[in-house]
Amino acid sequence: MCEKCIELDRRIEHYQKLSGYVTDQTAQEGLRFLIAKYCADKKAIHPEQG
Repeated sequence: MCEKCIELDRRIEHYQKLSGYVTDQTAQEGLRFLIAKYCADKKAIHPEQG
């Protein structure tokens, strides 16, 4: 796995853990947005991996 993907995976994991502690709906939506963005960024780097 490339360095960019490793960093994106770290960020995704961090925000997923954080979302377990946050109860504010707006913050939850923001975290879901960031997770989706990083997943899309990862897919854009390696589109062949699906």
